[in-house]
Amino acid sequence: MNYEKYYPIVYKQLYYLVGNNELAEDLTQEVFIKYYNSKEQIEFLGAWLSKVAANIAFNYLRGEKRRIKREENILEEVNNIFSIEDEIFRSEQIKEVRKILVNIPDKQRVCLILKFSGYSYEEIHNATNIPLNNIGQFIARGKQKFVKLYKKEGEINVL
Repeated sequence: MNYEKYYPIVYKQLYYLVGNNELAEDLTQEVFIKYYNSKEQIEFLGAWLSKVAANIAFNYLRGEKRRIKREENILEEVNNIFSIEDEIFRSEQIKEVRKILVNIPDKQRVCLILKFSGYSYEEIHNATNIPLNNIGQFIARGKQKFVKLYKKEGEINVL
């Protein structure tokens, strides 16, 4: 057998096809194992080894492409699961916040909601007719009340 003669040729072909040294070595061994297990009489050994090497490389690359696609699909499913869980958690938080906001006095609640929605004191004043000088006070008191109720709600959920 001309193993020493053909090994570098087959290896080089596989290396060009798969672009990885260790993988090319493994696939080269696979080619020679196929040759040793072959029962047929091979007339043009170099051409036969080259054809088998190409087939093995293309089979590997197709399999690798499918494996990557499967992993991407699994990752996408996992992300969707976490997205659903995040959405449920977010929804629960919104319900909890709304439940607490109902228990805050009207002016404090309105000022708090508008402020955390990005409105300036001037815009809150224009929207609510609450004196401009009082808006900061309503927001501060609303925050205090919210935090107090939120902590109380957390204690209830823990028990």
